[in-house]
Amino acid sequence: RSTLFPYTTLFRSGRRVRVPVGKGSRVALVLSVGAEKTEDAFGGEVREILDVIDKSPLLSRANLALIRWFCEAHLCGSGTAVKTLLPARFLEGAILPSENVPSFGERVSNSPDVFFVYEPQDALRYEKYRQLLSDGKPTIIAFPTYPEALAFASFLEGVSFGLKKEEIVVYPRSGAVAEWRAWSGMLSAEGISLAIGGQTIAMAPLRGLARIVLDDESNHVWRTARRPVYNVRSLMAMRAKLEGLSLVLGGRMPSVRAFTRLPDGRKGDCEKPVKTKNFLFVDLRLAYAPEVKGVRDALAVSEPLVRETTRALDAGRWAIWILDRRGYAGEIVCEECGSSVRCKKCGGAMRWEASVDRVRCVSCGFSASVPGVCPTCRGRLLFAKRPGLEALLTLARAAIDRPSPILSVADGQKKSVSIPSDLPSSRPGLLIGTRAALAFCDTLEVGLVGWIDADGEARSCQHDARTRAFGLVWESRWRGLSPASRRVLLQTSRPGKEWQAGLERGWSVFWRRELRERRLFGLPPFSSLIRVMVSTLDAKRMIAVFERERFEYWVADETEGEKTTIWLRTRRLSALRSALLPFFGISAARHGLPDVTVWHE
Repeated sequence: RSTLFPYTTLFRSGRRVRVPVGKGSRVALVLSVGAEKTEDAFGGEVREILDVIDKSPLLSRANLALIRWFCEAHLCGSGTAVKTLLPARFLEGAILPSENVPSFGERVSNSPDVFFVYEPQDALRYEKYRQLLSDGKPTIIAFPTYPEALAFASFLEGVSFGLKKEEIVVYPRSGAVAEWRAWSGMLSAEGISLAIGGQTIAMAPLRGLARIVLDDESNHVWRTARRPVYNVRSLMAMRAKLEGLSLVLGGRMPSVRAFTRLPDGRKGDCEKPVKTKNFLFVDLRLAYAPEVKGVRDALAVSEPLVRETTRALDAGRWAIWILDRRGYAGEIVCEECGSSVRCKKCGGAMRWEASVDRVRCVSCGFSASVPGVCPTCRGRLLFAKRPGLEALLTLARAAIDRPSPILSVADGQKKSVSIPSDLPSSRPGLLIGTRAALAFCDTLEVGLVGWIDADGEARSCQHDARTRAFGLVWESRWRGLSPASRRVLLQTSRPGKEWQAGLERGWSVFWRRELRERRLFGLPPFSSLIRVMVSTLDAKRMIAVFERERFEYWVADETEGEKTTIWLRTRRLSALRSALLPFFGISAARHGLPDVTVWHE
């Protein structure tokens, strides 16, 4: 409400205003225009608006509809949605560098055109994008990681392309200042026909936008790690729907939702000739598994793995060994009570980093000294389990008897990895790291990717564990430079069985089998799966609400700190939102607000 500004000037949705909160003020966004008697609608005090920040709306009607959809789909408030989706400086009241803000239309469409571009080799798929973009229609093309966006931008620089350099924008990765500068600059800029970026480009404004292209759309990296957890790919697809834009879904393989929408004729695309000899399976039960000093479990480095690594090095190409466990061991366990050492802050698992003689939480990064006694029972018989990358590096140096460099590219908590600059590019070697090491396929000639424990990702308790495992191995086969002759070796206890069968026969084989099982158990995409982590004090009250509302739920055994984990499977998201709402009141904050994560696919 405002008596300071005319109604027609103030109440236009999509602009920012300043409102009093406590002794200070906050920046707010006008989402919609209500009735004059707003006291009746909200049942509380209506405060005066102190100032109008923007002369024109910064968000269109479709943008605001997208914010409302996000709230409903991910069970969060509109304030959380705005903070999550828009640049950080948006709600800090940062002023636009230009007042040349476009006038938004009011059309919201529900029937966009959807196209599919699935090609496992990056160079061939990029060429298809280039042909698509040559029509000059304003387009946003997004990639799951920023290096992949840069790789595509470099590809366009090296080919004949109809757009001028000044018509192409490479959107920055994260960073409050850089992101705001790019977002606000694009809002008022004219003459831009193509914007390329990583996940930060999801809400980038582009005048006359006609098309959104999502590459590698099946990659699980699109799913954020911070709460509220959501899939950026799904957000951009919904944006295309609400704005009436053409949507192009591409990648090395389709996601579950894309696969269900593919015409039956297109689902056979995976049957194109695939050299099955490029996938090699090694039975872990028959492989040599040397003991790791100080760790209870063994770590297999099979003879075929060593042989194929040597073959790649002899051919002048790099080899990559992947093990998704940092540190020397993934876990420290008490012999007497069987419990593992957990993080004091969040309750996550603690891995042992022998190089610094510390244990570090795999969830929040908290580190501490290696305990001398069990924190649970005070027992002194502790042992390490599940050898990690530090142990693998030692074994690799013993197994590879040649002068080639052997490097570990896992660098603590850092997400980016790099090869030392003083290493000659003409001297290929062996890289050992987590799945992040696959990024080196974009810059190095990789002849072999060896998965030390190919079952590791598939053993996760998540409903999409096998999808992640399949997608990662499929990516390692086709990603980057010269994939045609690259080999992928999997050390596994089920060689060529279950989810691995689709590697040789194609992703349609994998998805048909996977969807049959998900349909049988009512898992996404056939229903939504929700995890609620609530304080132990509020858990019983929440369970009583779920019982009354007849939600299908179960209480998990795992705990995180002082919270209880409850899982639900439902299609009634609106009813669930109403049931959860009382647990987010101010009175509930003293116990800690619940953490809610939603899986739709």
